[in-house]
Amino acid sequence: MDINTVRNQIKQKQLDSFYVFTGPEWQGQKIYIEQISKVTGMEVKRINSITDVYGKLKSKSFVNRDYIYVARDDKEFMANEKLQASIKTVLGNNIFILLLTVVDKRVKFYKQYKDAIVEFELFTPKILTKYIQKEIPLTDINCKKLIDICESDYGRILLEIDKIKHFYNWNTTRPANYNDCLQILLSEGAIYRPPKDAIFDFVDAVLNRTEKCWDLLNQSYAVGEANMVLISVLYNNIKQTLQVQSCNGADISKSTGLTGWQIQCAKKHLDRYSNGELVAGMKLLQEIESGIKTGKIEDEISIEYFLVNFL
Repeated sequence: MDINTVRNQIKQKQLDSFYVFTGPEWQGQKIYIEQISKVTGMEVKRINSITDVYGKLKSKSFVNRDYIYVARDDKEFMANEKLQASIKTVLGNNIFILLLTVVDKRVKFYKQYKDAIVEFELFTPKILTKYIQKEIPLTDINCKKLIDICESDYGRILLEIDKIKHFYNWNTTRPANYNDCLQILLSEGAIYRPPKDAIFDFVDAVLNRTEKCWDLLNQSYAVGEANMVLISVLYNNIKQTLQVQSCNGADISKSTGLTGWQIQCAKKHLDRYSNGELVAGMKLLQEIESGIKTGKIEDEISIEYFLVNFL
C-alpha cells in the first residue's frame, strides 16, 4: 500500500483496521496517525505490544470504546503468526498501527502483509518547503538551506524551526525577520550541521582563504575522511579554479573542458589567490601525496602541513 492510498482512505473515512507504518519519515507517520484520529474521532493509545490489550479486544462486552492502538517494533506480535492471523478479526472497529523501524522484505511477514505496509519516504523539497513556510516565513532559498542541513528529515526541521521561533521571540534586539534569525543561528553553530558535508565546506573555506577551514578539517576527520581523499579533492578544486581564473576565452567550457557546474563552483573562489599561488598549491599537494607514499611525510599531519604553507 502506498501513502496516496492511505490519504484517500482518510479523505473518504474508509480506513482499514490494521496498518504497518515504516520508513525514515517518522514525523510523516505521526501526521498520518493524527489525521486518522481526527477523522475517526478515536483516541490514540500508545502501547508496548498489542498483546497488552488483546484479551480486552476478544471480550467484546468489556470494551465500550474504540481506540487507535499504536505500537513500536512489537516483537511479540512479530513472533506470533497465530496472533497476526487473528488480529483483524478481534480488532472490530478499533485500529492497530504497527510502527516498524526496519522491515525485512525477505521474511514471511512482509509477503503476507505487504498490502498493509505503508513506507514513508522522506518528503520532497517541494513539500518540505510548503510545510516550513506554514510554520515560519522563510524564503525558498533559506527553506532549501534548512532542508539540506537537516537532510530532508522533517522531524529535525521542526526542531530547528522551534529554535528559530524561540530565538526570534527571546531576542529583545531581534533581527528584522526569521531569515535573519536562521543566518545568525547558523553562524553561531546553534543549528547542527551534519559533518558528512564538511569536506566540501572545508575545500570552499581553503579556496576562500578563511580560518574556518581548521574547524571544518576537524569535522571532516570526525566522519573518517582520509587525508588522501582530502588531498585529491583539494587538488581537483584548486586546478579547476586555476583553469577558470586563467582562462581568457569567451567560452570557458570549451577552453577548459570543465562542465557548467564545475565552472560555477570555481567562480566562487576567483581572485583569492594569484595564478602562481594556485600552481604552487597544486605542486605542494603532489609533493605531499608522494611524501606520504614514500614515508617522508607523516599522513597524520599532511593536511595541516599543506594549510600552513598554502594559506
